[in-house]
This record gives sequence, C-alpha cells and structure tokens, in this order.
Amino acid sequence: SWTYVADAGNHAETEGTGQRIVSVSISAGGMLIFAMMLGLVSDAISEKVDSLRKGKSEVIERNHVLILGWSDKLGSLLKQLAIANKSVGGGVIVVLAEKEKEEMEMDIAKLEFDFMGTSVICRSGSPLILADLKKVSVSKARAIIVLAADENADQSDARALRVVLSLAGVKEG
Repeated sequence: SWTYVADAGNHAETEGTGQRIVSVSISAGGMLIFAMMLGLVSDAISEKVDSLRKGKSEVIERNHVLILGWSDKLGSLLKQLAIANKSVGGGVIVVLAEKEKEEMEMDIAKLEFDFMGTSVICRSGSPLILADLKKVSVSKARAIIVLAADENADQSDARALRVVLSLAGVKEG
C-alpha cells in the first residue's frame, strides 16, 4: 500500500473495480496527507522567520554594551559609543526597548551616521521582565545603560529605578 501512496502510477495495472477504487483513494489520501504535512512545516518555518524578524530571538553576545529603554537621547549616545569603540575596531551595542524591532531599526537608520564597525542589535521587550533581560544576555554585558523615558521626570526616574532593581535581581540569580 505504501507504493500506492508514494507513486500514483503503481496502481495502473490493478484489475477490478473495487481494487482500483481502493488504490485511487489510497493515492489521493497520500497526496492529501503529504500536502498537509508540507503546509505544517511551511507554517512552522514562517513563524520562526517572523519571530526572528520581530526581534524575539536571543542575543548571543559577550562583552557588549546593553542599552535598556528608548529616548530621544539614544542617537547621540549611539554616536558616542561608536566613537569610543572605534579604537578597538568596533563593538556590539544591544538595545532593548518596548518598541517594535523594525521601528527601532528605522529610527537608528535615520541617524545617517557611520558607526565605524560598531554593530547595533535591537530587541523588543521590557527591561522589567526577566525573560526579556535574559534574551539580551544581560549577565554577559560589559556595560548596562538605563535610559530614562521622555515623559514626566518623576515617572521616568521611578521606572529607571525599577529597571535597576530588576537588574540587581538578575545579577544575583
């Protein structure tokens, strides 16, 4: 029966109406099962590519500079870090913010600045969530910079303090 599923031409020599109906239905069923499995594999690959595109994958870096948060000051900070990394041939800067990865990358591309070998990796997530902090290899970072948000000063300071306290929990754990 496997030959009927794998190759529809194998039942050409089958004699009798009943046997032909069975062999054709086995072939059709095999094609349907194959199409279903192909669709499932295709969907799984598509989901993984979308996950990678949206910045949900883990950053595998060591001795990188980690920037937590997003503000208008990020552009000048990235420029200064790129200048500082120029002497060592560049480095890696990882940005974790509560924005979409594509949006962050477009904002950084608008800076029109030569990063001199420094690569910037963006990930979307919250610096207050432990899983998101682990996703950007917070324990392997050389330096961690917490950016205050562009909102009310008291709220911004409180949020920055919460981020620092969550970092203390990661370093201990």
